Amino acid sequence: MAETTDTTHEHRSVFDAPKRKRNPAVTAAIVGSIIVHAVLGYYLYKNKFEPKYREYTDDVTDVAIIKPAPPPPPPPPPPPPNTPPPPPPKLQPRPPVNVPADLPTIPPLPVPPVEKRIETPEPPKAAPPAPPRPSVITNPDWARRPSGEDIARYYPDRAMRMNTEGRATISCTVTAKGTLESCEVQAEEPADMGFGEAALRMSKLFRMRPKTQDGAPVEGGSVRIPIRFNLPKG
Repeated sequence: MAETTDTTHEHRSVFDAPKRKRNPAVTAAIVGSIIVHAVLGYYLYKNKFEPKYREYTDDVTDVAIIKPAPPPPPPPPPPPPNTPPPPPPKLQPRPPVNVPADLPTIPPLPVPPVEKRIETPEPPKAAPPAPPRPSVITNPDWARRPSGEDIARYYPDRAMRMNTEGRATISCTVTAKGTLESCEVQAEEPADMGFGEAALRMSKLFRMRPKTQDGAPVEGGSVRIPIRFNLPKG
């Protein structure tokens, strides 16, 4: 049995344009242009859109400041030229002076006699008297204070009956003997209980050191005496 082989033939119409053959050089130029454009586009993309990184270092550079050198000192001035000393001044001769041989004699002036005077020295002046010294004054002070028995003896009867305590203040003049006189009640508390009168009667028992002037007792010292009246305990 014989093998059958199918052969397909391209059918072309008489009206079709004749088939043109592509030139290999044109194909190579097109491919090269495409490659060049692709490389150029990649390069532009890398430079425009890809971020660029720079590396920085923390190195510190020490800068030494060098001071300019001081200017050299000026040269010393040149020594002065050797000049000869000036000539000494010329002395002009003076004409001779004619001195007369016979000069008149002038008599000496009379000297007045010296009067001898004996001055009597004045007696020394007396020194002024010394100013008086200021007086030393001492104020009155206690010589004998009232005792508790004195206060109990002169306690006001009314205050004693009412079981009341109080106080009184009197002012007195101290005599040169140390006794009190001209006493007056300055204050009493509570009032109308007789504490002031009791203090006046009790003042006859007081003894004071009088006021002194330069160590001597004098009249006129004044004192102010507060007295407290307390009920006996027990």
